Amino acid sequence: MKKKMLALLLASSMIAAGLTGCGSGASDASAGAVTGSEAASQAASAAPDDNFNAEGYPIVKEPITLKVMFAIRDVDSMIDPDEMAVVQALEEKTGIHIEWEMIKGADWNTKLNLMFSSGEYPDIILSPNGEVDVEEYGVTQQLLLPVDELTEKYMPIYTERIAAEDSDPTTSLKASDGKKYAVGYLVGQDISSQAHFFINQTWLDNLGLAMPESLDGLTETLRAFKTQDPNGNGEADEVPLEMSLNEGYYGVRYLLPMFGVPASATRWIYIDDDKKVQFAPTQEGFRQCMEWLHQMYEEQLVDAEILSQDASTVESKLAEGNVGFFTAWRLQAMGWDEGVAKDCTLYMPAGPEGVTPKAERMLEVARNGAFITTANQHIPESMRWLDALLETETMYSLYYGAEGTGWEYNAENGKIDSIVTDTSQTKDWLDCNTLFFAPGNYISETFNMSPQRLEKTDYCNRYDEAGLLQKYADTYLDMAPLTSDQHAECALKETDIDNAVKENMATFISNGVTDDSWNSFVQMFEGMDVNGYLQMYQDAVEQLDME
Repeated sequence: MKKKMLALLLASSMIAAGLTGCGSGASDASAGAVTGSEAASQAASAAPDDNFNAEGYPIVKEPITLKVMFAIRDVDSMIDPDEMAVVQALEEKTGIHIEWEMIKGADWNTKLNLMFSSGEYPDIILSPNGEVDVEEYGVTQQLLLPVDELTEKYMPIYTERIAAEDSDPTTSLKASDGKKYAVGYLVGQDISSQAHFFINQTWLDNLGLAMPESLDGLTETLRAFKTQDPNGNGEADEVPLEMSLNEGYYGVRYLLPMFGVPASATRWIYIDDDKKVQFAPTQEGFRQCMEWLHQMYEEQLVDAEILSQDASTVESKLAEGNVGFFTAWRLQAMGWDEGVAKDCTLYMPAGPEGVTPKAERMLEVARNGAFITTANQHIPESMRWLDALLETETMYSLYYGAEGTGWEYNAENGKIDSIVTDTSQTKDWLDCNTLFFAPGNYISETFNMSPQRLEKTDYCNRYDEAGLLQKYADTYLDMAPLTSDQHAECALKETDIDNAVKENMATFISNGVTDDSWNSFVQMFEGMDVNGYLQMYQDAVEQLDME
């Protein structure tokens, strides 16, 4: 009887969604209709049927079947999940059989949209590697259920890991209506910043130079790298400064922090110490950076191909090792272990006189991992099944493969070591396409990080301790509760802004900056309604609990 009542609630939810249409808000549903939000709330508070076990295993007394639609990366090759030993063990443990619909990333958006249009939905959407428009299918159409109450009631593993963190890593999952429509996916690394500065310590030692402690000192060091043959081969072939205009972690945007302008990886805005959203390209530090790069360009201290080369070209040059200064994610396991990695060390940036360097701070927060649709008639069972995916040994086995072949316990500290050696093989595990939730504290307690991850963590900690990271992470911009229409509007503006910024950066670097060219550059953004764009983010950011 309870199952029939829930089915009626969910059917009402779908009817309400059909009445509202894609362009309507949730509040437009017909009077008396049960919305997706109401159905989820009632499902969370209602007692499950007699087949459900609230604790222990199996989850159900008699087996049930759930339909799961999930995305895999285009590069992945794997056997049918039903044939995977770890999946079979999960079914035996839980009593829940899964009908898997596996979709490659290139086909995901098309098939997802067709599925929602068809009116026939799976019970669960598993999508760490496939985007789902929460604003459209959750907030507006209400075809996805809010899971706030459901995770708290039926997912103790998940909620305990959240509670163990200093701040809630699932805050990022809130939609514009303040609800969470997804169970989070997070592979923590205990890091807090993006790109770092590196300098060739071997060249400094060869020339008897101290580590530069100012921008002027760095400039003189780069001149010495060019003229004093630090590699000792008798040729003037050294590249003092290696960069690309806008590619990856080698781009000019990651030089901006040295001039007090935090570089966001995806937008030309940032949040200042007063929680105000600022436009990076019109800051004085941006102009100072362009003027300094023009000086480097004129003196041939920066790679002459800075304006044209892509990330792969920069990486090949770093692998050759004949570079003095650059920005990157880290040194180890980046393709240049025998190149710059053996000679270079972390550089603690120093800006122009009176300027405090401020690199982008990032938060490790969850992204959408799993959704419950309004077609699901086994909501408590589904939530408990998702929680079962997160039990430590099950989670690592789904991610790395079975114990003994994909991972093992370290005899010295009892933590888990990954022992996967061939990641190109046809997999008998789900890999990073599974639900995985490992915030920083949990993963540091259960998993032995690789040397390159520990290296990255050390760099982040050193920048943070030195006060080189911005106060409020730009991650909050990704979390800003914008509506679907606002997201679309921002995407268009950001494309136009990005094109304009990059075009003018190239001109500034090659031709220099004058008062007239700078004023023209600043005034250009007035015609692009950048102020309206900033206000949109400002209003959204003010709704967040920023720590």
